Amino acid sequence: MSELAASSLPQEVADFIFDLHDACRRSQRIDEMKDLYSGSFVKLSNKFYSSSPWPPASAVASECESDPLFLAFYSELVLRHTFTSLRPTLSDKISSWSTYVALFEAVLTSDPKSSEEGTFMILPEWAFEVCHEFVYQFQGFCQYRHSVACKGETTSPQSILLRDNQDVWDLPTVMRLLTGVINLSKLQSDPTGQSSPSQMHRVLGYFGALSLSRLSCLLGDFTSSLTAVSFISLTDKNSLHAGLFAAQLSLSYHLGVSYMAVGRTRDAARTLSSMCNAIGRGFKTGYLLKGTKGQEQFGKLEMKMVALVTVLVGMGGGGVKVDDDVVKTIQERFGDKLSKIEEGEEGFEELYTFGCPKFVSPGVPKFTEDEKGTNKSADFYKKQVKMAVARAERARGLGKTRSTLKLYSNVGVDKVEKLVGGGGGGLKDILSLKLRGLQVEGGE
Repeated sequence: MSELAASSLPQEVADFIFDLHDACRRSQRIDEMKDLYSGSFVKLSNKFYSSSPWPPASAVASECESDPLFLAFYSELVLRHTFTSLRPTLSDKISSWSTYVALFEAVLTSDPKSSEEGTFMILPEWAFEVCHEFVYQFQGFCQYRHSVACKGETTSPQSILLRDNQDVWDLPTVMRLLTGVINLSKLQSDPTGQSSPSQMHRVLGYFGALSLSRLSCLLGDFTSSLTAVSFISLTDKNSLHAGLFAAQLSLSYHLGVSYMAVGRTRDAARTLSSMCNAIGRGFKTGYLLKGTKGQEQFGKLEMKMVALVTVLVGMGGGGVKVDDDVVKTIQERFGDKLSKIEEGEEGFEELYTFGCPKFVSPGVPKFTEDEKGTNKSADFYKKQVKMAVARAERARGLGKTRSTLKLYSNVGVDKVEKLVGGGGGGLKDILSLKLRGLQVEGGE
């Protein structure tokens, strides 16, 4: 680093870099690190970098002993500032890929037993935000490049730049990096974290699993979404995500969507309605109104989850139970739509479209004229919605058969089919009802 670069750093910024590095490598005190990460960084960003990026790693290296692992985390931290507070360009979106690859590779190759490196510590919140942003940027980049390809403007600057960088934000590498930190943490075989190489590996592996679950859900691989977090308990108050509301919310929401897709409607209803209640309590008590990071998204996600619970209620049967407070919210927000659904009218598609995540196709366009008018990411999203609505319609269609069976428990299949109007499906519907009643369920 040049002397000019070092001298251009405001002293407050230089002190911050020194102190944050010291907290990660030496003192490793949670309270100190939290003040620096959640407090000082925000204040310094507002004071010195409200309209410009933070200095690059090369400009601050002398303040942290040129520690490569710390500089990798620093680069990602200031990158998030650029994406949340400034207006990132397409070049920024492409270069962010190398920032994340460098960070994850640094973690995967770090050796906490090395006398030269030593241990490294980060906040659980920091680990969550790294992994969460990683998947968020992957999702956004996939959507963006498909929207550019759809225009068919093969000679536009955006098309040329994207065509020249088709290897960035590719799914195999994203999956490799996430599964790498998960496997290194050894949490799947030892959920206590005692076998993790270090605290850093433990928290990154934990929230890497949450992000892999979210990513799998966005890709429509719902079984893998559930498998990724099978070692995590939603109700364990001592778990890492329990102290981070944004992590609880993300986990519950994407699990709820995945449970719905695989037919575990009871788990879906319990998971989503429980999270809705938690948000409601947070707003009532003021917990979510006291400067909580991301609070502006909490209310929006609450309504999305209520919409999904409304779909579950409209599907009927399956032992779906919903808390009274959530039922009240459903009646206030979506009562008219639920009434139409219960009367056999349309309504599932509107509710599910409102409540579901932005499913994404990971395919990489070629940016040719042949792709004009075709947005494969948007088409993939519509396909997921269509399949979800079909599942809901099918479940609702079993309602009449269910009601008939309750009234006529000792009649033959042919009689049941006549009673439900001849279009009920007879034995097929009865078997479907039996299967829905034999759902695999997670623990409370």
